[in-house]
Amino acid sequence: MARAEAAMGLRFPADLRASLLRHDGAAFGPAPFYSLMSAEEARRDWKMLCDILLDEAELAPDWWDGHLIPFAAANDGGNLFIDTRTGRTGEYYNENGLSHRPEVVWPSYLALLEDTARALETGEPIRGWRPAVRRGRLDWLRAR
Repeated sequence: MARAEAAMGLRFPADLRASLLRHDGAAFGPAPFYSLMSAEEARRDWKMLCDILLDEAELAPDWWDGHLIPFAAANDGGNLFIDTRTGRTGEYYNENGLSHRPEVVWPSYLALLEDTARALETGEPIRGWRPAVRRGRLDWLRAR
């Protein structure tokens, strides 16, 4: 984690640090399509996105920002991120850039983890998705 922070020139928020110290990535993540990234995966994606932003002058300013830390990867190429200036989460996709839609924004990484844990413990939906175990694996199904 220290190497990733040094390479990025950013300090990971305390809640992200605690999470990474516990499990440094996971094959599951917040609903519905994300897997939690390791510190190294976060650094690698951050660098790639910052390099693209530097190389592509025509990209809109809301395409990516170096103050953001990706922390969860989507199966289709997106990321959830934490804004180090505010602690809030958001979503990034190459085609659309940054998104702060209500369904992907939490006031903090910890709030997102708490909501996810509550959904896993109770089976109640989280932002329109409910957890289910199918063939021994966690899945997220559209809540009805």
